[in-house]
Amino acid sequence: MVKIRIFRTFLLALIAFSTAFSAQAGVVWDESGNGDLSNDGLSPTSVVFTIGSNVMNGTVGNGGSGVDRDYFTFTVPSGMKLSAIMVTSNTTVSGSASFFAIQKGLQVTTTPTGGGVTDLLGFTHYGNDLVGTDILPILVQSANGSLASGPYSIWIQETGGPAGYGFDFVFTATTASTPTSVPLPFATQVLLFSGLSALALLFRRKSRF
Repeated sequence: MVKIRIFRTFLLALIAFSTAFSAQAGVVWDESGNGDLSNDGLSPTSVVFTIGSNVMNGTVGNGGSGVDRDYFTFTVPSGMKLSAIMVTSNTTVSGSASFFAIQKGLQVTTTPTGGGVTDLLGFTHYGNDLVGTDILPILVQSANGSLASGPYSIWIQETGGPAGYGFDFVFTATTASTPTSVPLPFATQVLLFSGLSALALLFRRKSRF
């Protein structure tokens, strides 16, 4: 009975570990570790998103050497859709609001002064009041709150002082054949397998008595 309780505790710890690992894996890009995102809309940084949570963390604004804008591009794979863009809790603004825009394709051709603004799918201003809010329906009101497969590019800007941001791009499946979860990292799979194997061994030994 004591052994069963020990292994039950061990198994719960393994599950907690894998959950924490998966949460960390949701961060696709963090400028503090991955480097600065592109400042050129015609040559945005390419990022790869997967089904589930995809967090982008960065900083924009003018730190005294000109305005730092962030541009990145991604593709919604076939069988998936972008279902939400959530403003995360680490988002701050220098003034009253910062700027977020999305354009279909692998570039943002709209200039910082507004030239070619009709090329954008949509844009909005965001502030601290939108933390925890899905801004995708605001950006693309005609898409029923989601975007289908294809390439898209993002433009984030703050004309005031430096301001941090975080956006969670949430992808979901559109077909039953599409996986509904991100596979666990190999090291986590090994650890979970070891724990389950040990649990099976315990019950095998117990059945002999």
